Amino acid sequence: GRQTPGRERTQSNLARVTAAWRKRTHKQFVAWSVAALKANSQAPGGAGTLDAYHLFCKINLALVAAGLPIVMNPPKPEKFRPNPVEELDIRNQRGVTTLWLRVLEAPAAYTFVLGAPPCSAGRSVRSNYSTIGLLPDPVRGWSNITELYVQRFGVPPAGTRVFIRTRQLINGWEDGFKDTDAVVPRGRRASMNTI
Repeated sequence: GRQTPGRERTQSNLARVTAAWRKRTHKQFVAWSVAALKANSQAPGGAGTLDAYHLFCKINLALVAAGLPIVMNPPKPEKFRPNPVEELDIRNQRGVTTLWLRVLEAPAAYTFVLGAPPCSAGRSVRSNYSTIGLLPDPVRGWSNITELYVQRFGVPPAGTRVFIRTRQLINGWEDGFKDTDAVVPRGRRASMNTI
């Protein structure tokens, strides 16, 4: 398949992380093994299947994606506050479409925003999400994700549905996904009597 910039970035990040893994000490390997056992026991139903290498990759790929340095020792597991990102609001004013996420309180310092290409308004679920960036700082309770979304998928046409999910990151640990979606409204033309 064609190499997309996203895929190239992912491969380059994975190469960096696996190169770092090869430089670990035995003591670091043991620490990651113990951390993986703990993470597995805390998985729903205790059915986790992470080994030391996969936990190292999971944590460090998340850090690298957020522009943070690789860690050689496992970070302590984090307790997450509920993800405060609320609904997606898509506005269409004078033919300009903007995408906003309601953020009522400060989320984790790093919160990933994932998007899916615009689709039929009749869709109720999406599976083809990709990370489009980090949540911009909210201003008065709203975070503008227009640029992140448009850079990846273009301007979503009026009448299509946009799916967004967010996920908080603390020290390389991520919480679950939180999903929201909205339909792009049709623009209202400015009425003639505004001249």
